Amino acid sequence: MSAERGTSPATTTDRTDPAGGPGPADRDSRPVPRRRSKPWKVATASLIGTSVEWYDFGIYATAAALVFPELFFPDVNRALGTLMSFATLFVGALGRPLGAIVFGHIGDRFGRKPALIWSMLLMGGATVCIGLLPTYDAIGVTAPVLLVAIRMLQSLAVGGEWGGAVLFAVEHAPPRRKAFFGSFPQVGDGVGYFLSTGVFALVALAGHDALVDWAWRIPFLLSAVLVLTGFLIRRSMEESPEFEAARAAERAEEKQAAPFVAVLRGAWKQWLLASGAFLVTVGGYYVVVTFMSTYAVGSLGFTDSQAAAAGTAASVVVIVAIPLAAIAADRYGMSRVTLVGMLLHLVVAAPMFWLADTRSVPGLWLAMCLPMLASAIAYAAIGTLASTWFEPRVRYTGLSLAFQTAGLVGTAAPTAASWLFSSSGDSWVPVAAAFAGMALLSSVCLIACDRGRRNASAPAAPAPRRESAS
Repeated sequence: MSAERGTSPATTTDRTDPAGGPGPADRDSRPVPRRRSKPWKVATASLIGTSVEWYDFGIYATAAALVFPELFFPDVNRALGTLMSFATLFVGALGRPLGAIVFGHIGDRFGRKPALIWSMLLMGGATVCIGLLPTYDAIGVTAPVLLVAIRMLQSLAVGGEWGGAVLFAVEHAPPRRKAFFGSFPQVGDGVGYFLSTGVFALVALAGHDALVDWAWRIPFLLSAVLVLTGFLIRRSMEESPEFEAARAAERAEEKQAAPFVAVLRGAWKQWLLASGAFLVTVGGYYVVVTFMSTYAVGSLGFTDSQAAAAGTAASVVVIVAIPLAAIAADRYGMSRVTLVGMLLHLVVAAPMFWLADTRSVPGLWLAMCLPMLASAIAYAAIGTLASTWFEPRVRYTGLSLAFQTAGLVGTAAPTAASWLFSSSGDSWVPVAAAFAGMALLSSVCLIACDRGRRNASAPAAPAPRRESAS
């Protein structure tokens, strides 16, 4: 049976993994607990939690561009202050793989639920602390030092959120709808960024002076409300049934190595290939949202508000397209639909620049929305699919490490695109070629990972019969 279709779950024993192949119950006959949360409730909790995480990440990125240079780096000129402010963003990228290791260990050893609760509380608490943080004028150089330290806590939290949210939704989902329910955390990414840009746009109406004086704190403090809502929902969830089965099987065996060590020993190829498969959904996103916005304003003469409106439209496309693509993945196959999305990046690599070069607002909207549509199709089911590339006992760690490693590399994509653009005499051709190259690399890694999983789950060939002596 194909990985995408799965098999019907038994009432007492779950013998399927998220792809429908042999699960932990095939290795251990203990029954999976009957009590389990409803898939819709779990998926909603995953969506809300991921939305909170990416709302927090989004408001930090916006503040780093708009107000942090004046608030925390006022003793240098604006350009250098902005560069130093953006440097704190990169700290977030450095901390994400570490967060994947820490929360992956908790999620694989003690449960998906506690890992998700603690990652969200850490993210929300750090965000509220930023909203209360004294500025440089109040405490001097201690202010940016504290900002960087709190930013590291944010990055640790986000490193453990996405993979766990996907697993929590997937491992509670019916076998034939795993891609759909597993797509809710991806929708949460779009919702979080949409909310963050919307809230900052509202507080900015108070004027720049008010924004720098006090209004910038409001989006950070509002995170407390979102975190409390997500915490109450997640606390009411039951633990993943597949995790319970894997833990029961592990108790019956000898003590296992730590999940990160186990990934390094036995699943390092899956980790690297999965990171490559995720690359275009992460790096491609940053190229579209960051570099295309800079290109539109700096080279084509669009206003900041026009570029922001195009980016908002692109986020709406993502929110709508991801669940639709996930439904198609459940019907036609996760690998097939994900590969189609990746290859669409090749198709739109040059046209998105042609459309932007029309210097018309509709052209700019299409230039942002078309590649984000391709990204949504590729992103919709890849979390569910990638979860099948790792054993249940290291699944949280492996999936989180793969995504966050791609995130670490992907955050360098806008910088690389800017360098390619400037070094080629302000030509977008090398940028489009690099964008297409990411898509090609991710496609190859996806095929390799899925082929490896299929080979691993294929039944072994029967041993040849020995002829009896006559």
